[in-house]
Amino acid sequence: MPPITFPICLYLRLVAVVTGACICFSVSAGDIEDADKAHARKDYVQAISLYRKAAAEGDAIAQFKLGGMYARSEGVAQNHREAVSWFTQAAAKGYAPAQNSLGVRFEKGQGVVQNSARAAALYREAADQRFGLAQDNLSDLYANGLGVSRDIVLAHVWSSLASANGEGRALKKRLAMERAMNPTQITEASTHLGTMFARGHGVAQDVKRAARYFQEAAARGYVVAQFELAECYDKGNGLTKDYKQAAVWFEKAAAQGHMRAQSSVAYMYEIGQGVTPDAKRAAHWYLKAAQQGDVIAQYNLGAMTESGRGVAQDHVEALKWLNIAEVNGSKTAIESRRLVEGLMSPEQITEAQKRASEWMKKNAR
Repeated sequence: MPPITFPICLYLRLVAVVTGACICFSVSAGDIEDADKAHARKDYVQAISLYRKAAAEGDAIAQFKLGGMYARSEGVAQNHREAVSWFTQAAAKGYAPAQNSLGVRFEKGQGVVQNSARAAALYREAADQRFGLAQDNLSDLYANGLGVSRDIVLAHVWSSLASANGEGRALKKRLAMERAMNPTQITEASTHLGTMFARGHGVAQDVKRAARYFQEAAARGYVVAQFELAECYDKGNGLTKDYKQAAVWFEKAAAQGHMRAQSSVAYMYEIGQGVTPDAKRAAHWYLKAAQQGDVIAQYNLGAMTESGRGVAQDHVEALKWLNIAEVNGSKTAIESRRLVEGLMSPEQITEAQKRASEWMKKNAR
């Protein structure tokens, strides 16, 4: 595999699929509205009474607000343990403000044993729901290495998302971090942000903004950004669809060892999409991707080797790759493998199976 200038799977550290927690905002809307009005006029006794009624019925908003009153000593003696109890109930329902407030308690050790790792996990749950304050708090933990490994790139990313989600103080922090970051860190952060905006993780989806981040990082040679930018051009996500540009960026990423880019540019050379058809280059990139374990490339390489397109025709080598693709889950390879076997002698089939077995043992994929 060619040397890789930057880590391929960077965004695996960050990108999490939000599963959509079931947040139960139950009955008592009238009680909560009345409680909010009472709280606004500082009639805390009335507010607590109404919040408590709705909270007892399981309303996450009421539980959160009741917890806040205990934390701030509004109408009751300050009681962080009681605050934690109510925050915990609301957080369990997936209510982001409660997850954040409970995280603050764990970070500061208020009403619970101090636990920065638990705070980080709670901030992350709320951050994934686009709660800017939690994103800003999570950024602080990454910046200081509290509960998580210190990571200025992720600190910058979460601060940027917090700013995008309206958390005013986050912008100043983000700019300060940028001044302390080196070009590689800024490029990695841009790729992270592009991924988040492209998928709508932690922020409203914005494919145009994502494409701008990918363009910035790709121009600096960042392999993941190059692949993502190629995808933008290939699918027309945030940019005008342009197969020529897609092929250019797929090939740049492929040259740095990106498996999916290798398979993608191979396909483009095979069918002549955005490039002049070139079976030899297609076979070259399919081989690179197949050697890394890409099952589609393994199948396509087998098919090209069987027909002699771009490579010398070789039934044994073709069957080897079809066998590997089949073992790796390609259903299409099953029928193709049977057809090829029909053209071969038992000795050739045995040899192909031996090669496939040896390859699988050596490569473990």
